[in-house]
Amino acid sequence: MVKSLATEDMSNMELLGIQENLKDSDYTEIKRFRESFDADEMGFVDGREGI
Repeated sequence: MVKSLATEDMSNMELLGIQENLKDSDYTEIKRFRESFDADEMGFVDGREGI
């Protein structure tokens, strides 16, 4: 699983919980969730790129 600087300290179980909560969300909820992160501060760890 690719982790960002914002999620690098989260366990895989925590990340799966977030995915589970978002899976049934509508577009407005997902957009609000995405906008809660500062894109300029979202780096990725482990040398892999996010999609």
